[in-house]
Amino acid sequence: MSDHDELMDSVSAWVLGAVDEQEAESIRAHVEGCSSCREVEVRLRRVVGALPLAADEVTPPPRLRERVLAAATASRGTATTTTRVPIRRPRPQDRPRRQLPRIPAYAVAAVAVIALLSGVVLDRMSYAQSITPPPAQVAHYTLAGHQAMSGAQATVIYLPADGLAFVDFHGLPQLAPGRVYELWLIRPAGGPEAAAVFVPDSNGSKVVLVNRGLTGYSVMAVTDEAAPDGASAPTQQPQLYGNLA
Repeated sequence: MSDHDELMDSVSAWVLGAVDEQEAESIRAHVEGCSSCREVEVRLRRVVGALPLAADEVTPPPRLRERVLAAATASRGTATTTTRVPIRRPRPQDRPRRQLPRIPAYAVAAVAVIALLSGVVLDRMSYAQSITPPPAQVAHYTLAGHQAMSGAQATVIYLPADGLAFVDFHGLPQLAPGRVYELWLIRPAGGPEAAAVFVPDSNGSKVVLVNRGLTGYSVMAVTDEAAPDGASAPTQQPQLYGNLA
């Protein structure tokens, strides 16, 4: 896997503020000099910026819910204690306008992640007195593991209007040294096309960004290939796959 591929895979986490300061600086420097990654950043920021305003009430996956609750609990330690003092009841004309509470930055990012992985239907935001266009659909697909990968699964969240897909893997078997997982897109009539190369974390989890539209493809599949760049064609039968329909 090249440095460009690794950094592109981290652009989504950077946009959501989910990387440390040193990694964020590396990604920012790369994006400034890379037109393709800069385009991904712009599209992601547009989507993420609309999510908190367009999200309906949904029940997030348990592991995402736990992360958000943990972040909220940690933030309580920074709160300051106030002392009660007598307050004169204001006259009606003196009463200030009620202000809405400010939302912490981490909460906005958390809402965006939950909305993406929960399949919220997005609306293209428009200014006042403009015509609201039809909502952009969010498509959902699942990949299931078989045989040696029977415990692996993945959820595909596809945003057709933006030509982006997020694939949330979990339960992937650990790779042998010198191996990577390769993601393939397959048309009804045609050979597999390589879409991404990745290595999961120690828990077998990984969120992979697919920077292309899925229209015209019928199957998404994963194989175990040689590192660092994978193969030009699958060297084995996929044991993790699903239909894109």
